[in-house]
Amino acid sequence: MKHMLPMLSVTAALALTGLFACKSTQKMTTNFQYPAFYKEGHRGTRGLMPENTIPAMTKAIEVGANFVEVDIYITKDKQVMIAHDPYVNVNHTLTEDGKEISKEEAKKFVWRQMNYADVRKFDVGSKPYNGWPQQQKVKSYMPLLGELIDSVEAFTAARGGTPVIYNIEVKTSPQYDTLNYNAGPEEMIKSVMDVVKSKKIGNRFYIQSFDFRPLQEVHNKYPGTTIGFLTGDPKMSLEDNLKKLGFTPDVYSPAYKLVTADMVAACKQHNMKLVPWTVNTKEEMQTLIKLGVNGIITDYPNYFSQL
Repeated sequence: MKHMLPMLSVTAALALTGLFACKSTQKMTTNFQYPAFYKEGHRGTRGLMPENTIPAMTKAIEVGANFVEVDIYITKDKQVMIAHDPYVNVNHTLTEDGKEISKEEAKKFVWRQMNYADVRKFDVGSKPYNGWPQQQKVKSYMPLLGELIDSVEAFTAARGGTPVIYNIEVKTSPQYDTLNYNAGPEEMIKSVMDVVKSKKIGNRFYIQSFDFRPLQEVHNKYPGTTIGFLTGDPKMSLEDNLKKLGFTPDVYSPAYKLVTADMVAACKQHNMKLVPWTVNTKEEMQTLIKLGVNGIITDYPNYFSQL
């Protein structure tokens, strides 16, 4: 399938997501032409703004991303929220009143075991984050998926920009099932699909995961939806992964150091887009582009304009 791009800013549009039922075999409309090259802002733009926040998404688009990547959890009260980790990440999170959180305390705050109103109180943008010296400090919260989409769409419309595509990574795993860290594949996919359908963005999104199960759920119940498979396992070949997945996804996203000329050729043979992660230097980007990748996921989408 093919995709396209929009533009975001540090706008905070507050629109709570309305979830409404979707039929399990309904096909997504394919009315949006995806760009030739996927310029994907990882967690928005983690290198420049607090990750997985609305300001990160708007900044990513301002500097040239045509896709924004987000990570998904389902809260205790069934809200579809944006966060990378299943509980408080002490590296970049403070309490509502600005206090530090210890590693021992962190696991007391598991998003799946909390109501969203309480999750929203954490500040994930004010604390200096080692490893990301360019990251601007802005007091931020973890938004709902629907709220983020509303904010991005409003920002894009205000700028008269091309609509962005949402790369939605669902954070499921058998281990998370056991620990009650996130919803299982069926609940996760239905919840995400309900949100994107309610926002009427057509096919301007795709669902990716390291977990085979939610991707199989999408493939079986929501035909026509773009699917991306993530991998970082050097022991599993491309053919091994496709065999385990049981179908050919639209996007194949390996850790970038796994990309070879043979992988590029294999993806072309299978008619898959090859979009590696997470590429954070211009030199590495240039090398991958010369190899023939179809896109790049990066914490620094501002580099795209410098290539």
